[in-house]
Amino acid sequence: MPLTIRTLPRMRLASMRHTGAYGHPGLTELWERFGAWCAANRLNEPSPKFYGFSHDDPACTPPEQCRYDACVQIGVGLRTGPDVQVMDYEGGDYACMHFVGTGPEIAAAWAQLKAPGQIPEGWEWEPRAALEIYDEDFVVDPATGRFPCWLCIPVKRSR
Repeated sequence: MPLTIRTLPRMRLASMRHTGAYGHPGLTELWERFGAWCAANRLNEPSPKFYGFSHDDPACTPPEQCRYDACVQIGVGLRTGPDVQVMDYEGGDYACMHFVGTGPEIAAAWAQLKAPGQIPEGWEWEPRAALEIYDEDFVVDPATGRFPCWLCIPVKRSR
């Protein structure tokens, strides 16, 4: 599947962190806790985009040290508390692929995205956090566990 270049804007985000292997069930628990926090702070209506930041390359970082942040865009003045931090995200360019599948299938999709030759010509990988974008109409199919999202790796123009 061809990758799409997307430019994300600067955003102020509320984030909750999981440290550990990216495929660990703790990520599901993180999203459940973060979703409950968002609901309690009235950030679910209207439905927002959610972002999942993978800060570390699991090929180079021990699984127990991999950092993942569940995020949602917020305005100024929201109190976050001890479990939720504020992140001033700089934005940037990403090569993105639309994914539809289950949690266990997402690792293979990430591997495909990072395979040599996938980044469009004129672009090169940039060492920043990769991210998942969960659009406003995001829903998990209760029968199959499948869900849609965008998998995005940071890029910059080649010189």
